[in-house]
Parts: sequence; C-alpha cells; structure tokens
Amino acid sequence: MSDGTIRRGERRDRLVMAAADITAMMIFSTALCMMIEIFIARLTFFQSVQARIAAIPVNLVTGRPYGWFRDRLFTFLGIDRTMPLKMIGGDTLAFVIFQVPLYVIVLLFAGATWKQIAVSSAFMSLIFSLAGRPYGIFLDLCRNLARRVLVSLRDRETISGELLPGAGEEEAS
Repeated sequence: MSDGTIRRGERRDRLVMAAADITAMMIFSTALCMMIEIFIARLTFFQSVQARIAAIPVNLVTGRPYGWFRDRLFTFLGIDRTMPLKMIGGDTLAFVIFQVPLYVIVLLFAGATWKQIAVSSAFMSLIFSLAGRPYGIFLDLCRNLARRVLVSLRDRETISGELLPGAGEEEAS
C-alpha cells in the first residue's frame, strides 16, 4: 500500500465524524423545522412529520458537506474557540450561505414562482441567521460525543491488543 493509503482506523474515524455531522443535521433540522411548520405555518403534526420524512434524503446528503464547509470557512476567517463573537458570526454566516441556496433549490423543485422564492428566502434567511449559532453549538456537541466514542474505541483496542494495521501494511481480506 502507498503512503497515501488511509489506514482502517483513520477511515473509521472519518466515518464516525461524518455520522456526527449527519446526525446533528437530522436532529436539529427536524426540531427547528417542526416548530416552524407547526407553530408558524400551522401545519398539523402529521403534515409536519410527512415533510420531515421527505427531508431525510436532503439532510443525509448535506450533513457532512455542511460540517466541512463550516470548518473551511472558520479556517479561512481565522476563527477559533477562543473568540465567542467570531464564533457567533462564523456560525451565522456559514448557516445562511450554505442553507439559503439549498432552500431555493427545494422551492424550485416544488414549483414556486420567483416572487414566492424571494419572499420565502428572505424570511428563511432571518430564521437561518437566528439558527446558525445554536446549530453550531449542537454540531460541536455531536462532534465532541463522537470524539469520546473514538477515544473509547481506541482505548478498548489498545487494552485488548487489537492494534490496527499501520500505514503500509496490507489488510487481511
């Protein structure tokens, strides 16, 4: 195997972190959208559940890309955990920039007119602005839980002697 080959443990780590990003997107968007749909748009509970079920594929596909986008935006803007105001601004900016275009695409597929898209997008930009930092906090929480799982798995592997093959070693088929 070449030096660029990803070890089994590294692949597992990436999958766990991707699962954390996807899980965060699924839970947060379900809770936020159900509140908006039921309390503002006046959908019934069952209509909201149907809408959330329909949104599952979008959340599955966008959960990890959003996490990657947010990480890159924070790096580009020089945001770290010691800057609370920059964290608020970064999370707000990331959420709006990423989510509004997706929302426009969803509305286009739903057959909305450009006027409807403009009005809805303006309203959702406000909602996304308010939701950006809370989502960032929740995403970080899910990622921290995933890191704890990974540390626990590594500790268990070390104790049991099931060390992962190192870089350059062939895995058994």
